[in-house]
Amino acid sequence: MVSGLTAPARAWLTEFARAAENEQALDAMVAEVDDAIVAALPEMDEPLLRAELDASTRAHWRGVLGNATRDTVTVRPGEETHDLARTMARRGLELRVLLAVYRVGQSAAWRLFTATATAEIPDAEVRSEVLLHFWPRTTQWLDASIEQMIGTFVAEREQWQRGALARQTATVDAVLAGQEVDPAEATTALNYPVAPVHTAYTLWVDEAVADADVQRLLERAAGAVHRAVRGEHRLAQRIGTRSLRCWSTGSAVPDGLDLPPTVRCALGTAHPGVDGFRRSHEESAAALIVARRTGRACVAYRDVELACLAHGIAGPEAPSTLVERELGALADDTATAARLRETALAYLGAGCDARAAGAALLLHPNTVRYRIRQVEQVIGHSLDERRVYVELALHSVRAFGVSPAAHP
Repeated sequence: MVSGLTAPARAWLTEFARAAENEQALDAMVAEVDDAIVAALPEMDEPLLRAELDASTRAHWRGVLGNATRDTVTVRPGEETHDLARTMARRGLELRVLLAVYRVGQSAAWRLFTATATAEIPDAEVRSEVLLHFWPRTTQWLDASIEQMIGTFVAEREQWQRGALARQTATVDAVLAGQEVDPAEATTALNYPVAPVHTAYTLWVDEAVADADVQRLLERAAGAVHRAVRGEHRLAQRIGTRSLRCWSTGSAVPDGLDLPPTVRCALGTAHPGVDGFRRSHEESAAALIVARRTGRACVAYRDVELACLAHGIAGPEAPSTLVERELGALADDTATAARLRETALAYLGAGCDARAAGAALLLHPNTVRYRIRQVEQVIGHSLDERRVYVELALHSVRAFGVSPAAHP
């Protein structure tokens, strides 16, 4: 027990430190700090990276709170803090981002502590005593932790930069960023063909699973998805201590996935070539957001596409993907295609009533019916079959033109 504190100050600090044993209270403290970090550093706003950030911050809070009422501060950051540093290094984030995480996190933690003390300690002298005691201890913990994290980050970055993993990661990052890449060079760097059709998927393991079992479970799950999409080649890339992003050269739509119960999956749809490599991953990333927000074990983008588009999380190329798939030649920049699109929208807007659509367009109902038959020939099915998707694609072209991805 710490000496030199008055009884009221010691009692309050002891009670505050009990938050380390209260999961609900600790979760709230972690969320407040990490929300501030993500707001200041958008590069940290990715579901799996946020999960590792939460684990790291939770470990730091436990360490700080565990030292709050001791005479000497013992700095032993949990392994979760080193995991975050390693993951940031593997993802190619700069050291300044890691340092900013700690700078912003320290400010947010101090604001939280000050606000709590102000609200709960009416006596100004006791409050001042508590603040003057807690601040240097927090600073000592974080300063020592930062030194350790820098060492972990630099060691991981050096190892990463030495091998083929660096070339593979740089190539994947370039493709996902939409940069021009030579398909043959990309295939060599990745040891994976980029020309065929790709299905992307992200896998992650529950926090409750022992570290020793994570790799085995990820490999088993990746193999299961690869077989389900009837893949021939597979590329797997670690993006965290418990997560993997993968691509398989397969296009089958699985009815279900035989995954271990502690492994989660976010599945994109199949697209060809270098652009398809990127598009399918964007879909997997959108499905991942849905899975993390809802707690669902497996989310396929095809099942949540409309919701992802509505919430703006589907990625920049999602609108053009929708238009190309649903409209085909109906999205051509020609007068004939524009006339058919206008008729289709009026017809759908009128509840598929040719007379009402004709009145709105100043056309005879038979002309409307004839054009709708033409529309259905172009898209390959009746308008009723995928009405919501087709209508959304038509509205997208009406609003943004035939290249909706070029617009925000």
